[in-house]
Parts: sequence; structure tokens; C-alpha cells
Amino acid sequence: MKYDSQYYILRENHESGAYMLGHTEGTDEGLFHLMSLRSISRRVLAPGKVKVYDGDTSKFFPCDYHETAKQLISERFKKTLSQFDLPGVDYYETHIINDGKVWKEHYFMHIWNHHKAIHHGRSKIDGTYVDDDFTLEVLSLDENVLDKIPLEKRLVFTLEEKPKFLFHETVVQALREANLTGLSFERVDSWSIGSAFE
Repeated sequence: MKYDSQYYILRENHESGAYMLGHTEGTDEGLFHLMSLRSISRRVLAPGKVKVYDGDTSKFFPCDYHETAKQLISERFKKTLSQFDLPGVDYYETHIINDGKVWKEHYFMHIWNHHKAIHHGRSKIDGTYVDDDFTLEVLSLDENVLDKIPLEKRLVFTLEEKPKFLFHETVVQALREANLTGLSFERVDSWSIGSAFE
């Protein structure tokens, strides 16, 4: 349980949650592979394009973080992460388009640094661990796995079993100090499937 208080799950907050963004015409098709567990740099040849599909478009202004089923971040967010030289994290230029306006300094963040790190005894699931066919209800991280990985290689990673993006407390502190908009973090030992609706 020692890592459950050190890692956080990235979430959008009420600012960015008021809008739903998604791919639009002209986006590079390589960016449809952002959930891949390997680099997609050879697939992506041009910027992504997203638009606002839901929310009051007349009031829209981009936040530093938007959840679009993937992770859409600003230049400021990217700059804050870049100081950590994170392995297995790529950024792909993406333009946000809304009512004729275009914001260019945004990126899809692809985290393909992944570890099979769910503790089977302490986590709660609905389903079976066989073929990772389950819904994660309560998460606890496996110290036997993470102890073997140097900290610099697990500052930011994705759970191999389920697409949860985990950020170490040192990275979270830097992101908080940057006063970024649109994001919040929930510590692993406080997270449950129901907390997404709180």
C-alpha cells in the first residue's frame, strides 16, 4: 500500500468538464491510436484537430487540460512535464477549433510507459483478471512491481491492465505550482469508480 498515497490519477475539473471535445475533420489518422501501448510517432504525420461538441461554445476558451477520451494539454502543461524528461511520454501537436477560432499551442499526450501494477488482493474489480476483462472499482498499487522500477522510470505511467494515467506526487506538485487550469488530481488511496461522479 505504500505507493497508494504517492500516486495520483489525473482528472478534468468543472472548468474543462463543461465541454466535450473530440476529433474533427482533418485530424491526422495516426492520432486515433493514442491508447496504444507503444510509440505512435511513425503513424502521426500532421497535427490533430479537435472541436467542441458539447457545452456553451460561445463561452469556450481552452483550459490547460481537457479529457477527450485521451489527454489534451496546453503548451504550459507540456513545458511543466518536460522538465522531468519522462520516458514513454510523447506529445503531438493538436489544434482546437471553435466557431472559426483556432488555438494551436495544444498537444495530445500519449503515455505509453506502462506497468502491470494493480495489486490483485487489495484492488476491487467487477469481472476477472483473465485477459483484463474487468471494471476497476477500487485501486491499490502493487509494491512488488513498482519497487523494481527506478523512480525516474515511473514518475508518469499507464496501468497496463486498464487505461488509468498515474502521476507521482513530485510531478503533481510541479503541475499544481504551475497554476494550470482544467485539471484535478485524486490520490490512488482516495479513488474509487464512484469518485468520478463526485
